[in-house]
Amino acid sequence: MSSRCKHIFHFLLVAMVLMSVTSCARWREAKEVVAEAERLLEEGEIMQDTAVLAEVINILDNLIVRKIFKDELAKTYYLMGRNMDDYCHDFAAAADYYIEADRLQTTDLVLRGRINSCMGFLCKQDSCFTEALEFYLRSSCAFKESGNEWYYAHNLLNVAEQHVCLCEYAKADSVLQIAGSYDIDSAYHARMVDVKALALYNQQIYDSALVMLLSIKDYPRNIEARCYSYMKTMHCYESLNQLDNAIIYAEYIISNSKNPAYRSNAYFYLMTNAKWHNDINSLSIYSHAREDEDRKLQHDTELCSQAIIKLQTYLEATNYTKLIISIVAALFVVLSTGIWLVYKCYRGVLQKHAKEKQDRRDLLVRRIYDHSIYFTSNKVWQDYKKLREFANSHFDNMFYKLEDAYHLSE
Repeated sequence: MSSRCKHIFHFLLVAMVLMSVTSCARWREAKEVVAEAERLLEEGEIMQDTAVLAEVINILDNLIVRKIFKDELAKTYYLMGRNMDDYCHDFAAAADYYIEADRLQTTDLVLRGRINSCMGFLCKQDSCFTEALEFYLRSSCAFKESGNEWYYAHNLLNVAEQHVCLCEYAKADSVLQIAGSYDIDSAYHARMVDVKALALYNQQIYDSALVMLLSIKDYPRNIEARCYSYMKTMHCYESLNQLDNAIIYAEYIISNSKNPAYRSNAYFYLMTNAKWHNDINSLSIYSHAREDEDRKLQHDTELCSQAIIKLQTYLEATNYTKLIISIVAALFVVLSTGIWLVYKCYRGVLQKHAKEKQDRRDLLVRRIYDHSIYFTSNKVWQDYKKLREFANSHFDNMFYKLEDAYHLSE
């Protein structure tokens, strides 16, 4: 029997060792994948092998391992979210991955900022500017704490843009003043001008907005950023009744942008121009093309709306948690203050009683001292009645008690 138990014990021991070795090998492979993804991320690329990333999540996402490899798991969730967002256009799935990444509260503050920035961008796409602002404020806190000025400065422009979209121009100006203290590069400067021009455009100051947009027209920027700026330039020209100038920018957007919202706007101006020149053939072409872009935009909006519901729910839940923590902290402060005040009052009472006791003691010592001087007088000792009366009045009828107890004579 004991031999059988020994064999079973050895078998279990070997199995545990094999499982540990296998698990360690899988963890090491997962870390290597994350390291490669991180290297690509630093070069501005996203690892697009979602099957490999999903396997990393499968290896690392369990109750024990996720605590050890929290940063790696958060990064993998973030990369999966970016794939769903940028390449698959599955915004609801992207929101799920971003939320899971943010819940891990990674110690990589730059990553935490990027996660919240992506969630803010999804909200902005569906014109949920209040929610977008909340996420961008969170990412700003993370970027600022990380000490990475590049990310922090760029995210300040995101915050300022949301304030502009919410018509909070004074708040936007204060954020832009902070952003203006950073000298990142020409693209950063151009984007800051875009935000300022957007604020002027929303306030119907079209001529000033146009001047600002034209001042950065030829700045080196990525295609979509340039198209965003050209779209605002196009709106300004149209608002100033200079449609011919707007057409140049509309044609550039059609030729270069992949954003259906930008392209739909551009086709609208081309259609308006075709109507103006009574060009029926071009009007038909632009009209059909705009319908295609609007269908894409509608599809993206429907997908984005599902993501927004998830992000709003997550935002409410995290804000509720923060509220509970704030209430508990406030109650703790109030309770601590109350205890301190009670202790202070009680200590004051104790000190008062101690002082009164000390005063009584001092008085008694003084009396004894005075009486000892009094007793050294020969007159007192010669007058028995006076001595007896004095001793009885000051020493609790001592003489009476001694006389009664010991039948003392004069």
